Amino acid sequence: MADTEAILQSVKTLSAGEATHLAERLFSLSQSKLFVASPEMCRDLCLASRVIRSLLGEIDRLASECEDRAHLLRSLQINVEGC
Repeated sequence: MADTEAILQSVKTLSAGEATHLAERLFSLSQSKLFVASPEMCRDLCLASRVIRSLLGEIDRLASECEDRAHLLRSLQINVEGC
């Protein structure tokens, strides 16, 4: 438990690539047999994955519409401090 807390405290921001990787891990967990007894957990993990992917897709879409500032959106850092 202490290791998990140390990791969470050290993560301050996520890049778009890291957020995509997180979404993939959440989706994989939602399909895992580990949570077969907890369908609510599976739904929550799957939904969280879809939300992250959807937000990243929307950011990318908006970035392409405003190409002069697209680099700012594509290099977005998501603040997760305090989780």
